[in-house]
Amino acid sequence: MKRVLWLAILLILAGRVCGQAGVGTLVIRGGTLVDVRAGKEVPNTIIVIRDEHIDQVAAQGKVEIPEGAQIMDARGKWIIPGLIDSHAHAGDYTGDPLKLYLANGVTTIRNPGGNVTELRLTRERLESGRLIGPRLYFSGNILDGNPPVWTTSLLVDTPERARSAVNFLADQGVDFVKVYNNVKELELAAIIEAATARGLPVAGHIPRTLTMTRAIEMGMTRLEHIRVTGKEMLSAEEAEKIDPLPVGKREAMLWQRFDLSSEKFRVLVQRLATSRVFLDPTLVTGEYFNASNAEAEKSDLNNKYVSTEFIEGAARSFKNPLFQIPPELKAAAVEAVHKQQQFVEMCNEAGVRIIAGTDGPNMGRLLPGFGLQRELELLAEAGLSPLQALRAATSTAAEALGKEDRLGTVEPSKLADLVVLDADPLVAIQNVRKVRTVIQGGKVYEPKALLEQTLVEAQKKQ
Repeated sequence: MKRVLWLAILLILAGRVCGQAGVGTLVIRGGTLVDVRAGKEVPNTIIVIRDEHIDQVAAQGKVEIPEGAQIMDARGKWIIPGLIDSHAHAGDYTGDPLKLYLANGVTTIRNPGGNVTELRLTRERLESGRLIGPRLYFSGNILDGNPPVWTTSLLVDTPERARSAVNFLADQGVDFVKVYNNVKELELAAIIEAATARGLPVAGHIPRTLTMTRAIEMGMTRLEHIRVTGKEMLSAEEAEKIDPLPVGKREAMLWQRFDLSSEKFRVLVQRLATSRVFLDPTLVTGEYFNASNAEAEKSDLNNKYVSTEFIEGAARSFKNPLFQIPPELKAAAVEAVHKQQQFVEMCNEAGVRIIAGTDGPNMGRLLPGFGLQRELELLAEAGLSPLQALRAATSTAAEALGKEDRLGTVEPSKLADLVVLDADPLVAIQNVRKVRTVIQGGKVYEPKALLEQTLVEAQKKQ
């Protein structure tokens, strides 16, 4: 009987979530469009959506409303492009509540590391409509040297294996490849050569034996986190001691020693700007592990949207030796978060292309969708204007994906991925949390219904 009741509730909520999906022509009328490309707001806009694409965008009175179109009244609302989380290790195979991304205005995610088979299957389910969630772009399995940090990586300990791994992933339909900490220079060169031949960008961590400068010179174009190695900034003796350490201890010790006012940092920032690479700072994951703790994150009220099993798994990550921070380094770890924000400010002032990613999902502030909203707030705290922060999750993020012809702005011929907000995000970036309606590929979703359905699904798993 209880099972029947759960099923009935889910069916009702599913109807509310998808009730306006598949409308042939939708007109959004009267809202203020945030034109992230031009950097301005356009009041009283008419947006005509046909099937899954944007057909027309014009001022009210300058476009004819198609007969029989569904009308959405957006007066007093703001319209932004669908948000993109550029660093989300999410997929249906993990039990992640993907609806939470849509409920929070995230219509696309970029997964930089996961099982390529599972990610392919998840993408198929999303594209067929059997699963509700964001668009999914992915790298598949991480490429790492010997020993690998994670045994789920593909081991590339010779140039031949490096080329083979890239070609395997390319044949599986990945959108980019990602390298990790222990890749050596010879193998990285082979990866970049093979990926370039297959039309794939190379993203990842800066390998510990290289500098950020050298990785950029070799052809890495998407930099995950702010992985400045000791080899770049410190003496050879210090770098040899610190760079091989686990991330929790290593980053605290490195940033404790880094002098952001030094000539070396000035030159590095300038190199990032002139090379036109994309920097994905993932400030929120630094805040999560360095400035918070398991108990604080477990107390987040939004954890009600995920299962107990999800929370327990997330809590265990704080006990992982990779992420643990010794008590004597805790203050340095917190300070590292602030220094990384200062580094982002320097990069932004120099014109570095910054994208917004979370390194989630996780519990608390790193829950799907909620994490990206927090990342945008941290970018704003780091000195980005609300418009610049919004671009990091829309137009610039689309460029990093190589999908700027389909995503990132509200323009004719692009995919109809939009978010309707109750408040102006250019006044305060926190207003991206005030999501009224989400449209993905022309399908209209009610965030409240998505949240309610996710809550029921979480409770069912308890």
